[in-house]
Amino acid sequence: MGNKLKICGVKYIEDIVSLNKVGVDFIGMINDKVSPRYVDKETIINAVKFSNKPIVTVKVNDNIEEIMNSPTNYVQIHRLLSDYELNQIRSYNKKVILYVPADFSYINYLKKAVNYTDMILLDSPIKGQRINKEIVKEMLDYLPNAGIGGGINLNNIKEFVELNPGWFDISSGVEKEIGKKDIDLVKKIIEVINNG
Repeated sequence: MGNKLKICGVKYIEDIVSLNKVGVDFIGMINDKVSPRYVDKETIINAVKFSNKPIVTVKVNDNIEEIMNSPTNYVQIHRLLSDYELNQIRSYNKKVILYVPADFSYINYLKKAVNYTDMILLDSPIKGQRINKEIVKEMLDYLPNAGIGGGINLNNIKEFVELNPGWFDISSGVEKEIGKKDIDLVKKIIEVINNG
């Protein structure tokens, strides 16, 4: 994918429109009530109408069948899956982003996950914590096109750009408030990524 950008946790249609204009590559909307950035399916369906960029439905809970019945072509499952669940996702015609904790203890899971999707997100194993750059660097040696997320913002994006991941996943690092994105911050992030 090469240094693409997914802005996640978007709640508002006006942000969908603005993110399309500034040129992000993916827009994530969380359809799981465990998140303060939760939006319902109707909002996601409406967002698809306003977006030329792929909308990614993000889920943590629910069974695979419910997750795959999302209204978007892309789904992100932000939890570890059992072998049975990994096999289940093969029977659906969706682009799947699988979460892998950025921790060496999950290398075997990473090696397994790559057999089920070409979109892997290396993210912090602890919610709200910044990812460890050194660990991510080694995991990217194994899977260079993986995405990275977890505490990335304008203050630290340069050091992560140096790792040259396939893509970035940023949520709270570009927010004015929970779910409301700061489009000027997004533009600055895009500029840093493009300047490499």
